[in-house]
Amino acid sequence: MKFKILLAGDGGQGVQTIAKIVSECFFVKNFEVSSIPNYGLEQRGGVSLSFIQVSDKKIFYPKFAKADFLLLMSDQARERTLEHVSDDTEIIDFKNYQEIILQNKISRSSLNIFFLGVVAKFLVEKSLIVKDDVFVIFEKKLASKKNWEENKQVFEVGFLI
Repeated sequence: MKFKILLAGDGGQGVQTIAKIVSECFFVKNFEVSSIPNYGLEQRGGVSLSFIQVSDKKIFYPKFAKADFLLLMSDQARERTLEHVSDDTEIIDFKNYQEIILQNKISRSSLNIFFLGVVAKFLVEKSLIVKDDVFVIFEKKLASKKNWEENKQVFEVGFLI
């Protein structure tokens, strides 16, 4: 089994935070995992990408041409990731979640946590990770933040949709 994930958004949106938590979840399940962040000098405002590969066998080359799964958190990221999409790529696009985000009054600063929940649900349904592992790692990394209670709720909204 080999699964290739590409997370993409604008710098400052939390793409790398999602990548770290998801990668750690694979590691906890004893998978081989590689994660390569990719962002330009502009960091905030430019496109931020994370290439994650997970496998039950050794990973010899960490980058890949086509993703099995793609998270798009911005229009700018969509343009930057076109070359990594195939007919088989499963895509979660932020545009499809705008109504849910508005209905639940999810703040911009918590969008990455909402999408962490959405991505976690997708990966749990693929039997690649376990929700409890995601939450433990998520809590360990972010529980000390001032908006921890809000983030817990936002994660659940993302996971339950």
